[in-house]
Amino acid sequence: MEKPWYKQFWPWFLMLIPFSVVIAMVITLSIASQYDNPMVVDDYYKKGRGINTQVEKVQAAQALNISFTLQQDAQTLTLVYKTGAPDELAALRVQFYHTTLKDKDFELILTADAKGVFRGQLPEDVAAEQGKWTLTISPFDNSWRLSQQVQLPAYRELTLQPLTYGV
Repeated sequence: MEKPWYKQFWPWFLMLIPFSVVIAMVITLSIASQYDNPMVVDDYYKKGRGINTQVEKVQAAQALNISFTLQQDAQTLTLVYKTGAPDELAALRVQFYHTTLKDKDFELILTADAKGVFRGQLPEDVAAEQGKWTLTISPFDNSWRLSQQVQLPAYRELTLQPLTYGV
């Protein structure tokens, strides 16, 4: 007489495969629901349309031939118009976006001194640790925009120019 099915090896082995997939799915779902992904955008269509206006602002900066030199000395950030300086120097909004950590993003408002040099103080954690940042510079009227990736801390003078890629 043969053994009943529940005492044989092969039925249990064949049932083990689908059960292991269910267990792996439960583990994957629990890990995925535990962490929030800030890279996912809900209103991607609206974001896509907004990119066109950003490109137009970069093109406006290119038409004005705007470029800056950036220097960093410890916590002090210095920006100077290299080309395309306007007659009246308005304050600049400089936004710093960390490439991977959204909670490290910050913004500086820089005003010019009598010589046309814009200075600001960087937070201590930015000045101390190395990292890749996207700097976005725009005037208060948002008539143009300059955005470029830089490595901070900057040990040499950098030239920032309006580039349309990576907008």
